[in-house]
Amino acid sequence: MRHLSARADWGWDDWDPEPEPGPPVEVRAPDAAELAVAPPDERTRIIDRYVREELGRALGMAPELIDTTGRPMRSLGVGSITGMELQHRMEAALGLEVNLQRLLLANSAAELIDCLAGQLGADGHSHPLSGAAHTGPARPRHAGAAVTA
Repeated sequence: MRHLSARADWGWDDWDPEPEPGPPVEVRAPDAAELAVAPPDERTRIIDRYVREELGRALGMAPELIDTTGRPMRSLGVGSITGMELQHRMEAALGLEVNLQRLLLANSAAELIDCLAGQLGADGHSHPLSGAAHTGPARPRHAGAAVTA
């Protein structure tokens, strides 16, 4: 029978189950005037940069390392608490209602980006009730507030 022995140069205090967080990610909210005059493809690029920065900040990784096309949001590490934080930050920055369920269940960050760009509409202004693919019927979040389902 073999016995395992502890190495003298390694101990349980040396083991760190959590990766070290990277440097804080600077998040630059899109300029509303810039979004209003940007053509649709440029608007999507601006929102892509913003969403990558928000995800990078929330997940502790560089925005350019975020896989926006191949992984569902849950697979990226976006759970309910992180999702709520992202929802509130994106709503404040973009002036849109962000559907938490759609954010959490998005097949990719690119799907979320396209949805947000679509909510801004062709004129760059918020159209939160346009297009059933982006919003649903309103239901109260708490007294005095509404959120789309």
